[in-house]
Amino acid sequence: MLLSHLPRYIIPFFGAAVLFLSLAGSAYSQTNNSYPMLMSIRPAAACIGTSTDHELSARYNLAGASSVIVSGTGVTAELLPNEAEKPEDKDRNDVMSSKCKLRFTCVPEAVPGIRDFRVMTPHGVSTIGQIVVAREPIVSEATDNDVLEKSQTITLPATLCGAIEKGEDLDFFKFHVDQPVAITFHMVSQRLQNRLHDMQTRVDPMITLRNDMGSTLASSDNHYAGDPLLHYQIDRPGDYVLEVRDVRYQGNADWTYSIECSTRPFVTMVRPLVLAANGAPSTVQLLGFGVPANSQQAMQLPADSDGRIVRVSTELPSQPLQSVSVVGTSSPIVPEITAPVGTPTATDGTNPALTTSATPFTVPAVLSGAIDKPSEVDLFQFEAKAQEKFTFEVLARRLGSSLDPKLRVLNEPGAALSEVDDMTFDRVMSSDGMLENWVAPADGKYTVEIKDLHGRGGIDFPYAVRVTRAEPYFLVEADTDKTELAPAIASVIYVKALRRNGFAGEIQLAIDGLPPGVTAVAGRILSGRPDGAIWLSASPDAAIGVSNVKITGTSMLDQADGSKKPLVAMASTMQEVYMPGGGRGHYPVEMHTVSIAKPMDVRKISLSTTQIELKPGASQRIDITVERAPDYKGNVTLDVMLQHLEQPYGNPLPTGVTVDVGASKTLLTGTESAGYITLKAAAEAPLVDKHLVPITVHVSINFVMKHTFTGDPVYVTVK
Repeated sequence: MLLSHLPRYIIPFFGAAVLFLSLAGSAYSQTNNSYPMLMSIRPAAACIGTSTDHELSARYNLAGASSVIVSGTGVTAELLPNEAEKPEDKDRNDVMSSKCKLRFTCVPEAVPGIRDFRVMTPHGVSTIGQIVVAREPIVSEATDNDVLEKSQTITLPATLCGAIEKGEDLDFFKFHVDQPVAITFHMVSQRLQNRLHDMQTRVDPMITLRNDMGSTLASSDNHYAGDPLLHYQIDRPGDYVLEVRDVRYQGNADWTYSIECSTRPFVTMVRPLVLAANGAPSTVQLLGFGVPANSQQAMQLPADSDGRIVRVSTELPSQPLQSVSVVGTSSPIVPEITAPVGTPTATDGTNPALTTSATPFTVPAVLSGAIDKPSEVDLFQFEAKAQEKFTFEVLARRLGSSLDPKLRVLNEPGAALSEVDDMTFDRVMSSDGMLENWVAPADGKYTVEIKDLHGRGGIDFPYAVRVTRAEPYFLVEADTDKTELAPAIASVIYVKALRRNGFAGEIQLAIDGLPPGVTAVAGRILSGRPDGAIWLSASPDAAIGVSNVKITGTSMLDQADGSKKPLVAMASTMQEVYMPGGGRGHYPVEMHTVSIAKPMDVRKISLSTTQIELKPGASQRIDITVERAPDYKGNVTLDVMLQHLEQPYGNPLPTGVTVDVGASKTLLTGTESAGYITLKAAAEAPLVDKHLVPITVHVSINFVMKHTFTGDPVYVTVK
């Protein structure tokens, strides 16, 4: 079984100026009905092959929750009855510490790891929560285990679940061993906060193993980003204590953790990292702690894994283990030559041994190997014609490798032409690199050189390098990860184009998987423009419901022979994150969810026109009437885009068309219901025909997040 894998590194902190801090948080809330913002779940892990009960905590209201969506396969969840819930709470939004009970069920075949989940409520679908799927039984933290003398007695193996819930909080767990044994302690905590909507400070966890006298035997801080991984060989029977704390002695009620304490072998990665995506089984070597030498496993990837990083369960005979990341490919896989390679590049920039030591390959290919010893340099050689373009993508750290890769492209004498180190993938920084659109300066042979940046090496330093011919292409991102609707209310999904290798064409958007009662008008991203829009509307009789959707972008690429090549990209989904200081950040998640909830603060939007026809240099005004809920008197902002602190995050306007701010009324306060927006075309604005630009109405939830509503689809023409 497979589970799509996303990068595991915590998003960097950045934000707006500190002066906005006083505006942040729920005190800034203007809405009467925010969707729930999930903060933590206890216990933080569910056990494979069992059903476990959990308490979910959120900001805003979880009352009346009706269903749960879990990413991947093999894990489901259901709501448990809440006897303390009052029926009237379902219509309130002032339950600031809302909680509910969930039951997670993990089938025996479930892939271990972190899963995303959401809860559907009358106020809309929640933000993303995360739960760990573990193999060992769940043991929850006792209420009083904060000092060594009151260590909580446990029996291993176990998955310890608790929280570093206050400043200077220390959690102690005592266990006994009867004979020498190797134990692995794998903690997941910081990674559980990557996708949280509103986590202003993040945990930096640390674990320490002590003997029965309290002396330190070993400790671990950062391994998987800020999360620890500790493997220790206990040589004598006795009592031992595991201490858990934040490195800075800080705490927060939502800093939950899961620590899988196991005597099973712990697999961290496999070799090779790349497997054929054709359904045929491949044999891989298992690597990690306590894994017998030369342990192997047959793995099989389906065809839809081509080009994707996926999670796969590992196992030894009759012993299921952890999951690992691998990448699937339909391109030829080229393993490195195992014979000794030539000497590193000489001080004069030449290396005469290149022609005999490099592994030959033709493009496209995925190069597969490992830096098996310190200072090793692996070489692969290909031929190219002058002005041919290539892309080189390294996959190592994202797949669990210890390698910090550095890639260089060398000419035939051995001189370096280009190099690449770190790179951002899906807005998350990685030690992996990508050299895109590299141009061969002349006919000849070129060498791809791969090594560790710090000169390290070992069995756990595998890599894969994807080499393709560079052609124009694009990626698309959906901002944000959920679209909240109500009966007779419309909203918009903004989709951003990330253009690569000179691609500047138009992109047609599409959406599939909508809930019953929801219709869509998919717009386009104009040539050279960054964003487009998809308009969604729920019918007046649409029932409360929820569904995950898939968003795609399609374009046609002109070929040298006059034909056209179709390009299709599946949109990645970005959850907006409330950054410290009031900034707006993003983190990739696995699902974009559309929900239909009860009526909200805005009940209807009327527009004076839905057809905007502009001549270059001319302008046109759209009058907008907003029907508020009877009790809603908060501010309403009118716009044609999604922006925060005057930075646009979704701007579907055509080139040369802008909002004439001086001729617009975009802030409606108190009981105001009428405003207007004036669009103006610059004198040099290019022609465009009926381009979708939804008129939006924004209602603030907090300083960063907002509800977005739209009127009927609006089309802009410049003629």
